[in-house]
Amino acid sequence: MGISKRKRSMRSVTGVLALVTALGGGVIISAGNVAGASGATISYGVLSCFTGPLASLGQGIDQGAVIGAAAVNAAGGVLGKRLLVPTGDTGCDPVEGKTALLKLISGGGIAGIIGPTTQEINAVEPVLMANKIIDEFQGGDVGRDNQTDPYLFRDSPSDSQLGTAMATYAYEKGYKKADLLFYSDAAAQTIIKPVQTIYKKLGGVVIHTYIVQGGLSSYTNTVSQVIGDKPQVIFSQTDAPTAGVLSNEFKQLGSKIPWIGTDVTTSADYIKAFGTANAHAVLTSVMGTSLAGKATTYFMAGFNKLPAATVKAGVLSGANYAYDAVITLALADSYAHTTKGSVVAKDMRMVTNPPGTACYSYGTCLALLKKGKKINYEGASGSIDFNKHNNTFGPYAPFVANASTGLEVQGTPLSAKLLSDVTNCTSTSACKALLKADGIK
Repeated sequence: MGISKRKRSMRSVTGVLALVTALGGGVIISAGNVAGASGATISYGVLSCFTGPLASLGQGIDQGAVIGAAAVNAAGGVLGKRLLVPTGDTGCDPVEGKTALLKLISGGGIAGIIGPTTQEINAVEPVLMANKIIDEFQGGDVGRDNQTDPYLFRDSPSDSQLGTAMATYAYEKGYKKADLLFYSDAAAQTIIKPVQTIYKKLGGVVIHTYIVQGGLSSYTNTVSQVIGDKPQVIFSQTDAPTAGVLSNEFKQLGSKIPWIGTDVTTSADYIKAFGTANAHAVLTSVMGTSLAGKATTYFMAGFNKLPAATVKAGVLSGANYAYDAVITLALADSYAHTTKGSVVAKDMRMVTNPPGTACYSYGTCLALLKKGKKINYEGASGSIDFNKHNNTFGPYAPFVANASTGLEVQGTPLSAKLLSDVTNCTSTSACKALLKADGIK
């Protein structure tokens, strides 16, 4: 399933487009007698951007889904059937996203969707709801923090949680003045407000917020302005090519200002573009993590079975979240003894939330289910404990690239309790008191 095969011919979706035109938004596609089953296989469609400037989002999700599917199949599949993870290219565009989804589900056999990642979720959601298909949304859209769709689950962090973790880490490091440097893509824009809000609540000062267009050959004016602001830290998220230009220009002007990035800035392509040694020196990325680390061990074991060139390039951003999405959905299907979305949606928490025996891989969790045990899957991206809005909360940690290999090394995690305290405190003094109680001065 090489990434080079992701491009789709428009000729192949002509019939789907006609169907959309005829039936409108909530299109229902027949999936046969057994929802999600097609012969001896079951499929979870991977729906994301595989072309365009944000193609790296899809590549990361696909990588994680492939690793997750391999783990599932090694343990006997889902309900005894082999799991497949076909892809659909949204181009990060709502219209293309809807077309790609309809093409995926038109042949039947789709028991769930992993993705999408950006605002195309708003176009594909009505189709998923109409067909009662579970969706493991991989985006950070803060508009989903209080969502009520019973079929939509999100194991990746909301940008509100990620922004809180970034601001809290900056406070812990003693950075009191900051600039924000983000590119104009919608996926990055939703992080800005949470970072600003929490950072200011903790007593930090945002000097300026800079929004740059991705893919330019130079950002000299912006870089000079940021350096002139004399911030103690730069909060940032851009795509890899933009980061490469920015990093080089900051370095050329002698800047050593620390950067705090997101889960996107941990990807191998981002670190390579930023410059491995430079990333080690100035860039800290914040993302969800597993305190126990056991699930990460299983995830990495699966990753290391991928082709040598892929392993050498490193884990892509978002892969661990997509891996967890595949594992949790497969466990929920196994628990429910069906892939029927209306049933599985009610059973997702039965395999992810406490109480229950903590387990860290599909094989071990499935074995416990077969013994009639209540389980609590703990993921490679952190705890997968869905709240009433089907969102997850968990610990986050700083990651710094190794100066030689570029592989990310985890620092001391920020606990879920600490981040919850920061989110809910109402004043700077109250926040600082809570942080002190949580062990941060």
